[in-house]
Amino acid sequence: MGYNGTRKRILMFLILLVCIAAVVFIGTEVFQVENIVILGSGTLDDDVIINLSGISYGDNIFKINKEKVRQRIEGNAPFPMVQAISIRLPDEVIIAVEERVPAAVIPYLSSNIIIDSSGFILDIVKQTNELSYPTIEGMHISRLIKGSVLETAESDSYKFKIMIRMLEAIAKWEIGSMIQTIYLDDPDHVELVTRDDVHVTLGQALELDRKLGWLQSDAYTEVLNRDEKGTLDVSVPGKAVFHPEPAADDEQGEDGDQTNEEDGS
Repeated sequence: MGYNGTRKRILMFLILLVCIAAVVFIGTEVFQVENIVILGSGTLDDDVIINLSGISYGDNIFKINKEKVRQRIEGNAPFPMVQAISIRLPDEVIIAVEERVPAAVIPYLSSNIIIDSSGFILDIVKQTNELSYPTIEGMHISRLIKGSVLETAESDSYKFKIMIRMLEAIAKWEIGSMIQTIYLDDPDHVELVTRDDVHVTLGQALELDRKLGWLQSDAYTEVLNRDEKGTLDVSVPGKAVFHPEPAADDEQGEDGDQTNEEDGS
């Protein structure tokens, strides 16, 4: 009984020594952060992400709180989205992020609200600043905070959904730089104006991806080559009709319309 008790005490003492040694070892310079790798930062400077993370070189790698690091990065301009944070022993931290890209501008009082394709507010600037993003008209804003998703009036909840679908399709076709203004005043009759001063009628907010694709088509190029003001009507999916603007002294009839259809539509 006494022998077994002694062996048990010795074993517990050895375990305690191992634990103390492990704690001391973990706290040594071997596990101090020596390398911070940023993935997917896009146009953002890696040092900006590192500064936002709050991680410093020399920090103990086991004391890094991943959730706090995520909150620091996502909660401060330029508000990148954190995809993953991983630790590679003994001294490396890897942070994968996705850059939020400005997609549109919404005028509000004397300011311009810059949002990404999800409606997230990236910045609020004066309207005197010239911007190259599409301007969205017809949205009624109820609340806005930089670094959060735009909140619209309850009556505009459907318009907000249309706006998001529009911006996603615009990003897919990479035509943001082509569009001057998007009009969402009537969600059943969506319109836009390109920077080439071509009016485009989208009609109902259905198959927006397909309709917006016309801006990358030969049909749109033909409209530009005509050097004639008018409206490109793509409200019927798979079909584009150009209606020239009637001349002051000559009403343009049906014969002046130009129709294009998608192959196989």
